[in-house]
Amino acid sequence: MVVRRAKIVCTIGPATASAVGIRGLINAGMDVARLNFSHGNHEGHQRVANLVRSESAALGKPVAVLQDLCGPKIRTGSGSPTAIQTGDHVALIEGDQGGGEAIAIGYVGLADDLRPGDCVQLDDGRVRLRVAEVAGGRVNCVVEQGETLRDRMGVNLPSRRVRLSALTDKDRVDLAFGITMGVDYVALSFVKTADDIRQLRDAYRELGQQPPPVIAKIETPEAVENLEEIMRATDAVMVARGDLGVELNPEQVPIIQREIIGVARLHQRPVIVATEMLQSMVESTRPTRAEAGDVATAVFQGADAVMLSAETASGRFPHEACAMMERIINVAETSKFYAPQPSEPGSSIQEAIAHSACAVAREVDARVIVAFTLSGSTPRLISKARPGVPILAFSPAGDALRRLALYWGVVPRHLQVFSNVDALVGAVTAHLREQEIVSAGDRYVMAYGAPVGQRAPTNTIRVVDVG
Repeated sequence: MVVRRAKIVCTIGPATASAVGIRGLINAGMDVARLNFSHGNHEGHQRVANLVRSESAALGKPVAVLQDLCGPKIRTGSGSPTAIQTGDHVALIEGDQGGGEAIAIGYVGLADDLRPGDCVQLDDGRVRLRVAEVAGGRVNCVVEQGETLRDRMGVNLPSRRVRLSALTDKDRVDLAFGITMGVDYVALSFVKTADDIRQLRDAYRELGQQPPPVIAKIETPEAVENLEEIMRATDAVMVARGDLGVELNPEQVPIIQREIIGVARLHQRPVIVATEMLQSMVESTRPTRAEAGDVATAVFQGADAVMLSAETASGRFPHEACAMMERIINVAETSKFYAPQPSEPGSSIQEAIAHSACAVAREVDARVIVAFTLSGSTPRLISKARPGVPILAFSPAGDALRRLALYWGVVPRHLQVFSNVDALVGAVTAHLREQEIVSAGDRYVMAYGAPVGQRAPTNTIRVVDVG
């Protein structure tokens, strides 16, 4: 049984927000559908989530829905100059309406928080301004890199002085709506400390709900500095290279990416590498060689998933981009250079069982590792142990199956609850034989919690000889 280990996250947008578009992405390899709440409205996101659910059910492949919250994204207002040139002098003013040489910035306290010498960047760093003077509520700047301007461009201020919470009022409204949608993951933007993660969980509890698994987006210098504490507080992380590349020098981003993946491995957290992975496929049917190398590098470094953004949201060739991503992953994972690094087991019984299952599978030459789970935690731990054989995770719970879609090397499969071990083994063996995953004489390793059928932590490993 050959399984693609690294998973694919696809952003859904105008190019794919239809039954045909989503079905095409699932067939091309999508495991997780990302809904970007920086754009669109609730009605549109609900419609897309419904389509993801229906199409994945029709195709028999669990697909997770990821709600990506907007966070404190600062944007320009309207009425700004249409273009500025390098060497020009412009002013930044607080508000939504600019005019003349003044660019409006939607951030309260703009003049209070900027200092001479600060760098202000617009449109993901395509426009760069240097603060020369702050006077009378105006921030006078020299243009270091000019470009055509438009309304509602993203603004990057020096992040250490930005006094906005990672969880905005808009985010609170959106996460409440996400509860009604039944999202499988929620991603928090512009995380700086572990307190931001705790604030998000508290917001769910205030609504009387248990939060879905949280993905911390690492995209600020402060997040990099506080990486260990964030990793302990979150369920997964995303290497959000777009804003990282604006906040930090571009040459630092590959180093930080490798650091984040390494720390995630130590803490047994799934990690997604994102932003411009196959950017040229927004307009082209083929990626550049450098982009193909970028995806392969993330796979070699141990990423659990790689993500497509504009490529599948607004690109001309969304299905081709997803299929190309899958091809690159498959070739990288079957090359002689692919050597997945397992995480070290912690002190819990579940972690010891997960690593032991991988060791036993290796010793007895098992075809697959099977995990029976109600919550999804055991397959995650087995995944981080990076076994050399596929992981089949059986569960009767639809929400657990969808969450499993993000985990490296895990193939989610539905299976009813059984009241005794022999019935469970019989059902699993029958499924594996029917799917031609095992045949007579083969072995597989099963990890499960005893007594079966209850929410007991995984505490048992069994080697099954297929008769």
